[in-house]
Amino acid sequence: MQTDVPTVSVVTAHGRQPLASQGDERLIDVLNRHGVPWSAVSVYRVPRSGGEPQLCSALDAKLSDLDDTSELLLYFNRNVNPFLFSLAGWKTVDSAEPSGPDATEYVYQRLDNTRGSADVYLKKLSPPECRSAISARVADTVREALPAGSHLVIGVSGGGDSNSLLYALSQLRDHVTLHPVIIKGLAEWDHGVPRAQELCTSYGLPLRIMEEGEVQALLGIPADSTSLIDRFEREFPGDDFEFLGTLLIRLALAQHARDVGTRYICTGLNLEDVLCENMFRISTGLPPAPVPVREIGDVTLVLPLWLCPKRIIDGCFPKYSLANYQARYPCFSLGRNLYYSIVYQLQSQFPGFPEQLAQGMSKLAAQAPATYAFDEQLGFHIERFVPLPMRTKFLRMLGRDATSP
Repeated sequence: MQTDVPTVSVVTAHGRQPLASQGDERLIDVLNRHGVPWSAVSVYRVPRSGGEPQLCSALDAKLSDLDDTSELLLYFNRNVNPFLFSLAGWKTVDSAEPSGPDATEYVYQRLDNTRGSADVYLKKLSPPECRSAISARVADTVREALPAGSHLVIGVSGGGDSNSLLYALSQLRDHVTLHPVIIKGLAEWDHGVPRAQELCTSYGLPLRIMEEGEVQALLGIPADSTSLIDRFEREFPGDDFEFLGTLLIRLALAQHARDVGTRYICTGLNLEDVLCENMFRISTGLPPAPVPVREIGDVTLVLPLWLCPKRIIDGCFPKYSLANYQARYPCFSLGRNLYYSIVYQLQSQFPGFPEQLAQGMSKLAAQAPATYAFDEQLGFHIERFVPLPMRTKFLRMLGRDATSP
């Protein structure tokens, strides 16, 4: 056992908290393992030979390489307790249903300001419990957003989100009539068609399948053998097709809504999706986007899953969620990777806060709702001006000249 390795302690106004460490670890590894943000501490070394603590640069240093150091004191930069929200001391709450291999789990935190405490609970959730939780939140949103008797066009993929959404909406037959739609044109979408058909049959719903040619026509793309994904990657190499896919889904749902004589459409954007979108918007100077309802031209987009965490959504029907994961393609967009990573870090370290953040962003968006204007050249509604270079590339992808009206 090494005896000359310095001890490591976080020092706050609340006291001193030693951190377990090994000699072959770097200091930053110790911090990461204990959930202590490196940016929140100033590192001081206590000389083994005596004297006052000295500010030092040691994040990348192995503890065993810190000669003449008996202790590292990590002074927290604020007078707060960084361990108050630690998840180490949770209490497990078992599922009310018989425990099975397909159960999921979710971490909750109960904050008590009077005691200054944060109690952590690891809740085990069976598929029926997941379905009950999702159905309750979907019902709250739909009953508030849509008048009774409405017809609702719903985008489906055959994966976990759309299955859970279909299930929850099927419990609201007294309030809405459902019209599911799936679009083709991407391998992931095409693979989902059989699952979507199976789902809709189980709910007694006719599924509208839009072939790739119909989807291309929504954008005014000339009929040829070039696939949507090939067109996109040719003009936007390295970007995520999801950006175009989201637009295509909205246009397809809007078109079907007009066909059945309704203005209401919905997709399966969940809690993490909504936060990722708004993290991007806020960091680029835009206000949060409206949730759970957006008025876009002649359609009303409803997002019933906006307060539903993906983990609980996937717990509703594990088989369909797994099939969807296995069919996914990789995303290389730095922005998409960044914002989702931030959201999941928040959710994991501070469970319950993402829901609060989403609700706060919703209130901000309601104070200054985004407006969407029809762009004659592009052929669909946009929120803000599209710069000429981007517009030129987009129109070239569609096989059109940027100088044409």
